[in-house]
Amino acid sequence: MQTTRGIVLRTVRYSDSRIIVTLFTEHYGMLSAGVRLARGGRPGGRSALWQILNIVEMSVDYRPSNDLQKISEVSISTPWMELPYHPVKASISMFLGDFLYHSLRGEGENRPLFSFLYNSLRWLDEADGGVANFHLLLMIRMTRFLGIWPGMDGYGRNMVYDMKAACFSAVLPEHGQYLEAGDAMWIPLLLKMDYSQMHRLRMTRNERWHMLDVLLRYYRLHVPSFGELQSVEILRELFS
Repeated sequence: MQTTRGIVLRTVRYSDSRIIVTLFTEHYGMLSAGVRLARGGRPGGRSALWQILNIVEMSVDYRPSNDLQKISEVSISTPWMELPYHPVKASISMFLGDFLYHSLRGEGENRPLFSFLYNSLRWLDEADGGVANFHLLLMIRMTRFLGIWPGMDGYGRNMVYDMKAACFSAVLPEHGQYLEAGDAMWIPLLLKMDYSQMHRLRMTRNERWHMLDVLLRYYRLHVPSFGELQSVEILRELFS
């Protein structure tokens, strides 16, 4: 048995007595585990353990050949003060749980990525307002840990951004997957930002939605089986 921390990304009811929990863990990457429910259909009487983006500590009897791992001695590792309760932060958390589930499927051990996500979520939990662009910065900064970091080589004004090649270009790519110069300018701006500075990034509601669509397109191009995210509509309602 190995003790590890994990970020809860998804829970699915498997039967009247079990749920399937999917987590991104510090030592094993993505894993799923069956959790037995207590009487009344509650997960061990402690359903709060499995809220999306909770950081839990657990013992894992890890078997690489098993689709479902055995976990025990689960506890909250880092209690959140605001993420589950603050209306804006809770909605962002629901989106990020869905986004991370789709973007990290099949991801193995990646401790730098786990540390990045852990520290990012702690920042969001403790932030005092100004978090409307948080999901955009997390999405673009996470590309570095997945090996799909948008290239900045050759950047110049009035250049388009080749979404497939992940670089700026002075000529229009034939494949059509590119950003016009007006949209491409947001790439270097986002790459230079950190969370403490993002309140300085002045974006209209429409610009923010458009950049979210751009980043989702980018992930679909570079992450196999990324798919569609249903939780996008949660953010649309929140920031509309």
